[in-house]
Amino acid sequence: MEMFVPLLIGATLIWLIGRGVPWNAKLLTLAVTLAVIVLIVLAERGGYWPESWQRR
Repeated sequence: MEMFVPLLIGATLIWLIGRGVPWNAKLLTLAVTLAVIVLIVLAERGGYWPESWQRR
């Protein structure tokens, strides 16, 4: 649930901002956004995230 809510909010924001934009541009934006989110989560859980930025 910790990851689902931000992903849902991000997808909703992309949908709201992207009204009138072609579907292929929306899909590309969504894919890039999800990739960035996954990379950040992996970096945080892998110990590569700066200690001062961690929530724990």
